[in-house]
Amino acid sequence: MWGFMIICYLCMVISCILLIITGLQGYFQFMILKASHQQFALFSTIFYMFSETLIMFFFIGSGTAIKKEVTQSNIPTSTYDKVKRTKMILFPHLTLNMLLVGVVFILGGAVQTGFISGMVHGILFIITFFHFLYTILVQHNGFKENVDLVIELANLHETKSLLS
Repeated sequence: MWGFMIICYLCMVISCILLIITGLQGYFQFMILKASHQQFALFSTIFYMFSETLIMFFFIGSGTAIKKEVTQSNIPTSTYDKVKRTKMILFPHLTLNMLLVGVVFILGGAVQTGFISGMVHGILFIITFFHFLYTILVQHNGFKENVDLVIELANLHETKSLLS
């Protein structure tokens, strides 16, 4: 679990760096490793989508494991309610941000064809990026709550075994 969480954090940092570079590249029009803005944006978007999907599956998988432990150990179900509450806070922001990044990428093509102005695309990118930063904060809080819950379960399990 801990190793997977570290990978999620690394992916969050790399995604953030890639999105910053993509935004700067779009504004200043420079090449990165012979990649144009469109090519680098495609790479950044794919890596970002992979990272956020990985994080979603982390919370889905850990929630399933916690639910299984709660039901098998006869621990109060209020413990699992914390997992559901964390997911209810995290998943709407994750999903919205993934949608926004996808829209920004697609609108990049609309800018290339002259359908919309680069300014509209740039403003939406900035809004999306700041929402991504907020989403990172929400994800971090979700990871903290998950760790606290696992520790709480371990303590409850240990207490139960001592009483037996």
